[in-house]
Amino acid sequence: MDKFNANLKAASGAVKENVGSVIGNEQMQAEGKARRAEGNAEYKKAQAEGYAQGASEKLKGNVKNTVGCAIGNEQMEAEGKAGRVKGEARMEANSN
Repeated sequence: MDKFNANLKAASGAVKENVGSVIGNEQMQAEGKARRAEGNAEYKKAQAEGYAQGASEKLKGNVKNTVGCAIGNEQMEAEGKAGRVKGEARMEANSN
């Protein structure tokens, strides 16, 4: 599940919950609340997975940069820096 679909699920649950509340349908309200909670949990899971992927990319980039620097390979060093930046960006996009 991705963050977009999880948000969509949470939003549709909130709508159902609110409609149930307005019309006095407790079952609809409860189903909406449960769907919203499920969507929120899926969002947090997708966010954590994205953050972990970013951390992995950052680590790999740092290693590649260090090795490239140590052996004098400027291309490897540049690729490592790019990987680190990509990982940092993914981590930032998936933090709170």
